[in-house]
Amino acid sequence: MLPLHVGFIAVGRSTFDLESANLYFEQSKKLLDSLVETCTSSESLLMSPEDTGQFVKEMMEDSKPDVLVVQTTTFVDARFIKEIMDLSDLPILLWGVREPRVGGTRLSLNSMTGVNNLSNTLVAGGRKFALLFGNPTEEALIKEMTVQLRAAELIGQLRTLKIGVLGKHPDGFFFSDAKPDMLSSIGPKLVELDLQEAFRRANDIPEAEAQKVIASLNGKVNSLGSIPPEGLLKFARFQTTLIQDLKRQNISIVAVRCWPEFFNDYGAAACSTVSSFIDSGIMASCEADIHGAITMYIQQQLAASAPYLGDLVHIDESKDSGVFWHCGAGAFSLARPDTGAVAGVHPNRQIGFTLEFGLKQGQVSINRLGPNPSRPGTYRMLMMEGEALDEPQKFLGTSVEVGFNQPIAPLFKKLMKLGFEPHYSLVYANINEEMKALCEWLDIEPIVL
Repeated sequence: MLPLHVGFIAVGRSTFDLESANLYFEQSKKLLDSLVETCTSSESLLMSPEDTGQFVKEMMEDSKPDVLVVQTTTFVDARFIKEIMDLSDLPILLWGVREPRVGGTRLSLNSMTGVNNLSNTLVAGGRKFALLFGNPTEEALIKEMTVQLRAAELIGQLRTLKIGVLGKHPDGFFFSDAKPDMLSSIGPKLVELDLQEAFRRANDIPEAEAQKVIASLNGKVNSLGSIPPEGLLKFARFQTTLIQDLKRQNISIVAVRCWPEFFNDYGAAACSTVSSFIDSGIMASCEADIHGAITMYIQQQLAASAPYLGDLVHIDESKDSGVFWHCGAGAFSLARPDTGAVAGVHPNRQIGFTLEFGLKQGQVSINRLGPNPSRPGTYRMLMMEGEALDEPQKFLGTSVEVGFNQPIAPLFKKLMKLGFEPHYSLVYANINEEMKALCEWLDIEPIVL
């Protein structure tokens, strides 16, 4: 059940088959009650524009919903939707139902023409909407309704999302940056955090408090005994400090400048903190990659599973596969079951602690949100599918080999020619339909490869 409040507005006219219309109305309420936590509806069909306006006005004043589901249970004229448009700017799911009988009879409901009429008015008024068609007992309708409601939920979450940016991106990592005015078009706000101040505060965290964080890793990360105690304390102290900052400023996700200051000034690798955050449900990106963190957040919300952010570092034409890698970050729960997540040191700096493992097998969706070069000022979303193969760790750090159901060399060339950013986020779920719905609502161009 989704944590949403739906306003259900079912409209009709008394000149149509009210017995069939009322049956659809009751079935529709029952469906919505089963899908969301709260569904506010009228007691019966709304039979006039005036009644519709009064119901919407009272609903918006008493308990503002998150999304409106407008059902043309029978044909109605466009004054009904005009009342709704004038009183609310909430997302609208426009729903038409089927004729209850076909074959030598009058039109019982003519719901489809009603949908056509209302959609015309919505488009003419510049309003976005999602279109649903089918009876409330149909599996395809229920699936599409669920997809749209999940997208609506995520739109609301993005509007209130705060992203902590811990230090500016490394020199030359221009793709990690983001423009606040562009971000506002889809919702998130940036909050700058001082990296050096975080280091200073971390060093003041009492050892006893840090030891509790280290103890929480038992059963999640193997070979912790191979890491010098000071390295573990550095991880625990910094994680404690950053959690304090996020809670204090109501920040949900974080983009971290993980080098060179972490190594040079703090004497530790950020990989373990980033990994621990992702595993606990707080999305965190390396190299202060803001759009990477947002991509991870979207995936995590849609899939209810930890994503993985990595570079595409190798392709194998014989298997049509590509390896995604990063130097030591990855949610503990993503590790192959035969090895688990293993503590290690950074492959280049020899500082800990980092994570060492290959990722588990399974179907994956691969995405990347970023500025759209073909439509400046707007966003695009990369959408790919693949299978994380049952393969051991390919390089030091964390990595996963993904098989694609298409030739890998042309795919690699397309990614390069389209100029996608070098951080790709993958998640163990098929979220394509939800992602497409979200993109349509937010005017993000889906790039399906």
